[in-house]
Amino acid sequence: MFFLIIDKGLKMRFFKLTVLSTFLLSYLSFSGGFQLNDHSARSIGLGFSTVANVNDASANYFNPACLGQNPNDFSISLGASYIMPSGTFTGFTTLNEQNTSTLETWNFLIPNFYASWKSPIKGLNLGLGVFVPFGLGTRWPSDWAGRFSSVETYLQNIEINPNISFDFEIAGMPMSIAAGYGYVISDVSIQRHLSTFTPEPVLKLAGNSTGTTFNFGLNAEFVKGLKLGIAYRHNIKVDYEGDVTYENVSGLEALFQSSKGTTSLNYPNDLKVGLSYKINEKTTVEAGINYVGWSSYDSLIINFDKGPGNPASTYRSASARLYKDVIAYRIGLEHLCTDAITGRLGFTFDPMPVETSHVEPMLPEGNKLMGSIGMGYKFNNHFSCDAAYMGIYALQTETVGNPNGIDGIYNTWANVVSLSLNVNF
Repeated sequence: MFFLIIDKGLKMRFFKLTVLSTFLLSYLSFSGGFQLNDHSARSIGLGFSTVANVNDASANYFNPACLGQNPNDFSISLGASYIMPSGTFTGFTTLNEQNTSTLETWNFLIPNFYASWKSPIKGLNLGLGVFVPFGLGTRWPSDWAGRFSSVETYLQNIEINPNISFDFEIAGMPMSIAAGYGYVISDVSIQRHLSTFTPEPVLKLAGNSTGTTFNFGLNAEFVKGLKLGIAYRHNIKVDYEGDVTYENVSGLEALFQSSKGTTSLNYPNDLKVGLSYKINEKTTVEAGINYVGWSSYDSLIINFDKGPGNPASTYRSASARLYKDVIAYRIGLEHLCTDAITGRLGFTFDPMPVETSHVEPMLPEGNKLMGSIGMGYKFNNHFSCDAAYMGIYALQTETVGNPNGIDGIYNTWANVVSLSLNVNF
């Protein structure tokens, strides 16, 4: 039944605001930690320090200007990363009692595929990458204290990315440039409870769309063994159309009518710069930075075909978030242990791209420390494999003054294992 509210008009305005905020936050909260770089077991083992020195087909993602570094004429790489995130939220209930909730187990398999080919034209290389640049999700218990903010959130972007590169020399210095085009298929869904009524309605949103992007790459070897790599990926703008549906609304169908909702989401651009140095014939080190333009989320406009609380009219609103551009720092070491075995170590510091006051349970954020270890094994001249493990620990985040009243302490962490199989001719 309805909560007892004297001013019926006030109740409708509050309900409208509740549903609107749900739609708004669900889309904005996909930023930050939903960028994925887990697209190669070799790269994970090196802490993602694979921009200047990439000698396999995964160069399609990390820096296509390195396609010519592959010693083989034709290569295929097929792999996947298994991501196991977890986290807790400690906050205060309405009785001012401290309460801790834990994310439900929800793991993700992130596949990747790459192919590269050295054409008969000297210096001209072609490549193709298929990967997931943004994804993952969160699932909280259905009865937890923050269920009016988030119960379940899911996002998946799949990008198909053909690339072309050209190798040449300037004053005896080897260089290469590259360009690519990306076609993105995106799906998004969220679920949360509404506090305006009792029993609590369950709001579900699901949408999909496509987008396009482009990328560039540069690689140069200043002196023998010292390489500079630069890779840029442009923003991906996706215009979503979503289905708004409800559960647990028996007797209230007139207010909770299924409808359409639309919005646009501008995923950030991405600039990677790396410098690698071959210490000796067996050991190479690479360090670099990753600049991510999260400030592309300056505002978001939401359009409803049927206004919340007033299905007879449409509704439109806009909101802003405190996202900011950030720089991640990375370093990796690769050592040829034997003719067949290569060992790898890596470390990354990845700061969170949102002010602590605006961290939400849909995407628990924190400044991340990432350590990794990996190994490559060469069976013969045609077949090899790579395996890696990465541990991710986010420094504790305390949210105070959250505009949606969700103050508390977040602790998050994740384990990642990855395997890649490579075929070369």
